[in-house]
Amino acid sequence: MLLSVVLVNWNSRDDLAACLDSLRAQTHRDLEIILVDNGSTDGSVELVRERYAEVLLLAEVDNLGFAEGCNRGIARATGEWVALLNNDAVADPGWAAAMVEAAQTAPARCGMLQSVMFFLDRPDTINSLGLFLTRTGGAIDRCEHEAKRAVADEEIFCPTGGAAAYRRTMLDEVRLPTGWLDRDYFMYSEDFDLGWRAQLAGWSGLLVGRAVVHHKFHGSTVRRGRPWFVEMTRINRLRTLLKNASPRFLVETAPWTLYELAELAWVSGPSALAKLPRAVAESLRQRRNVASRATEERRTIERRWVGRR
Repeated sequence: MLLSVVLVNWNSRDDLAACLDSLRAQTHRDLEIILVDNGSTDGSVELVRERYAEVLLLAEVDNLGFAEGCNRGIARATGEWVALLNNDAVADPGWAAAMVEAAQTAPARCGMLQSVMFFLDRPDTINSLGLFLTRTGGAIDRCEHEAKRAVADEEIFCPTGGAAAYRRTMLDEVRLPTGWLDRDYFMYSEDFDLGWRAQLAGWSGLLVGRAVVHHKFHGSTVRRGRPWFVEMTRINRLRTLLKNASPRFLVETAPWTLYELAELAWVSGPSALAKLPRAVAESLRQRRNVASRATEERRTIERRWVGRR
């Protein structure tokens, strides 16, 4: 089975080389590798052109963000399943084979697969086993910082976009006018939003215990600083809630939302708060699009998944 693998890169030449080398070493050879470069100036594009002829390179002029970068790659992908892999992740040789096997045997309404992610610099420590929906309305990596152990396949709320695969028919079914991944997010929580939308549309997610990657973790984002990180994560959490949560859950999580808005003002400044009205208006418009695709009640998904690790 052809598996399309989409990577998004921005000025991470050395990390990208390690990632592409790991894909070249996969035991499953039927791979379509698509790299979206977001206007890098560190020689990343030249590296790919010189050393990785098998990679379909989409060299963008500007930094489109992770969400839109993924969208550009997904648009060019031809596989039945599309994997997203962070450019600072190194896949074990059997990663693609395990993902393909899981995809071929997955139930018809399973549309999301999650890899087992370990930290690259701490290979005996778990980075993520997927995302779970917290009682405060956010997403947290399952089992992060726990010791390495054998991992069994199990149903999860949704995968993290750092090492996931999505059924193409699912992606097309839940696509919004702003893309498969909502481009308004730029980066952070776009995978959480996609997974929540998929759950509402009747799709499920699966952790694949034999599909292993090692992740550098924030390799492409720590350079931007905490104010930018707080702005992205706090506003995008609110976007996700407004689009996907039931009115009751919005009320239940309101105290945490108010706390995060105060944190946003304190850490990122008034300019970040000025972006809120537009983000709220856009999210409420998208809420209607999400509802038009939903087959499950919002409250049903919350009862099933809130706080379930």
